[in-house]
Amino acid sequence: MNLASKAEYPSCGAEAVGGLAGCDEVFSRLIGREFADPVLFRAHRLTVDAYCLQHTEKYMISSKSAAAHLMGICWSLEVGESLHLPPELKRFVDGPHVFVRVAVPPQLRRGKINITHLNSLSEPREYLVASREWAQSVWLAWSSAWEQTRAWVREAQKANYHSHKATPLFGAGNAGTSGKG
Repeated sequence: MNLASKAEYPSCGAEAVGGLAGCDEVFSRLIGREFADPVLFRAHRLTVDAYCLQHTEKYMISSKSAAAHLMGICWSLEVGESLHLPPELKRFVDGPHVFVRVAVPPQLRRGKINITHLNSLSEPREYLVASREWAQSVWLAWSSAWEQTRAWVREAQKANYHSHKATPLFGAGNAGTSGKG
């Protein structure tokens, strides 16, 4: 890909989709498929977070949005898959917390895999595997934000633990990346 013509490509680097508008169309179709099929919906959280983390100019204007998507993808890949933002993270994001702005990877460097990885898949199992591969690729591209993201997740769990006496699932000892990042 010629970087001089990057205006033709959305920030994720997807080719032959017609820029950001075309990429958004592909995203809308995939989301529609996920809502229509309960098996595919299992990939929904990863799909939304990966897409937003690759298209920050449109979907992550605020540091709060960035924190929500980073925490969501972190949780899904490192703690356990989630169909929605887990309640303890949602309460934390929706609360009075002020989030620091993390550094965004440069355009075309937000993961080696993009939405086109899922576009032609019709087999549900392949779709679920591909969505996870995409999310892992995006999460790896955001490695400079891992420490901050994991700190937010731990803080959310700590706040949830103190207010609801739940057992924390994501302890300080889970900060490793082997096989999960």
